[in-house]
Amino acid sequence: MSGLRGGVAAVSRAWRSTGAGRTPPLLSWAVVGCLVLLGLDVAVVVLLDPRPAAAAVTSTAAAFLVATAVSCLWTARRARGAERRWRLLIGLATAGAVAPSLGTAKTLLAGGSVAGRFSPAQAGFFVLYGVALLGLLSLPSEPIDGPGESASTVRRRGHRWYAITVLDSILIVGSIALLEWGTVLATVVQVGAPDLMQFLFALVQPVTSMILAAAVLLIASFRRPRSLATSALLGAGLLISTVTGNGFLYLAAAGNRAAPPGAYLGFALSWLLTFLAALVPVPARVQPDVPAQPGPRAIWAHAVLPYMTLCAAGLLVLGKLSTGAQLDRVETYGMVCLLLVVLVRQMVTLAENGQLLAEVRERERQLHYQAFYDPLTGLANRALFIRRLQRALSRDADNGGRGDGAAPVSLLFLDLDDFKQVNDTFGHATGDELLKISAERLRAGTRALDTVARLGGDEFAVILDGGGPDDPRRIGERLATAVQAPCQVAGRPYTPRASLGLVTLDGSTARPASPDILLHQADLAMYAAKRERAGRLVVYRPDL
Repeated sequence: MSGLRGGVAAVSRAWRSTGAGRTPPLLSWAVVGCLVLLGLDVAVVVLLDPRPAAAAVTSTAAAFLVATAVSCLWTARRARGAERRWRLLIGLATAGAVAPSLGTAKTLLAGGSVAGRFSPAQAGFFVLYGVALLGLLSLPSEPIDGPGESASTVRRRGHRWYAITVLDSILIVGSIALLEWGTVLATVVQVGAPDLMQFLFALVQPVTSMILAAAVLLIASFRRPRSLATSALLGAGLLISTVTGNGFLYLAAAGNRAAPPGAYLGFALSWLLTFLAALVPVPARVQPDVPAQPGPRAIWAHAVLPYMTLCAAGLLVLGKLSTGAQLDRVETYGMVCLLLVVLVRQMVTLAENGQLLAEVRERERQLHYQAFYDPLTGLANRALFIRRLQRALSRDADNGGRGDGAAPVSLLFLDLDDFKQVNDTFGHATGDELLKISAERLRAGTRALDTVARLGGDEFAVILDGGGPDDPRRIGERLATAVQAPCQVAGRPYTPRASLGLVTLDGSTARPASPDILLHQADLAMYAAKRERAGRLVVYRPDL
């Protein structure tokens, strides 16, 4: 009885880790019932003859399959998205496995043997492993974002990540299978001389189960599962199924068609855990404030884990070749297939790296734009304005500062009059619309080599860089007329008013020491125009 309490407490702790609070009564009763049935199976194995005991245990496994299918389809009714998808796929896979399991129980009860037994009905059972793999890949999990990754980027990379997970699972399982063949299984096959079709049939079950288990473990290790309890139960069930299937594989390899009844307990326990995983309620999705970032060890482990098992298998093959031993067909073709999987994985990784590089460059472009351009108007901001003004002044200083025939550098400073009243009367959205209209008019009235910037609020500045057919004063007056032309703001006619100040570095103006001084001089001219309240341009004079 204490064992039952311990089992219930363990599942309760796993359930609470999902963030759903207390253990639901249905899950508690399911755990108790499953443990009772499993205990009865152990008693049957101990007390009954081998054949009826094996048939009874297999019937219990079939019952767990039915319960798993029903629970998956029942709980999928209220689920949405990936949570619904994985339950439907696993429910379909387990429902399809009921008939072969009942057929096995019938064969055992009739006195037959299923160790390595091959039939078309049972062969169809392995097609369901593909459906189960799709279901496991649909398990709800959150990506561990890298630094600066957006949600849209993570979504675009999702399918490629799952493809790499499948390839890694095949690579790990194939390498382990090749190691097992080269160390033990090949010798057992040579001694037992099993039927080829029966042996291949027995081989498929543990290999496919191990691929499913590896996929669950990789997703749980390198992503953030939404339900740790579900992933743990599914992974444990698949590992038990792999170990059990491996035992039947060795029986088939040795030519032994009579399996002990206790060997079937593994399948019953495997489906028991899958049944409990389907009953774990859907946890609430909590979006973390700060996305988790993978540590260096996790990145390193994810990168080298598949290749570590491949290197172990490769060392085994190289060891045999170095001793002059001849490789059999399984080792030769197996290694070639693993290398092809590695090639495909590298191609997928290269495609992912190319996309990551393009995304990094796009983020750099966006960061550059955010650092140097105003988000509302699209004009240069103060940082870019000061940088370009400094560059223009440096070029002017290199040309002698004045009187050497160099093109003059002029700075126009503009401030919208009564802009606060527009915001207070019509709202900030209307004020923003007026700022956009003014910015577009300034941009349209200047040349490509000039710099139009929004310095903040309702203040704009224009660097008139270089000479041209029009002198800076005429350009400034034209811009003053354009900015103060009537317009429609928030569906209402409105005539903006602006004050403009201009300073020009030419032969009659002393070159200032810094952009701040030049900006200050233009600012003084602008305030002189504001005092006049004439909506005109004022050129800077030393007496200002």
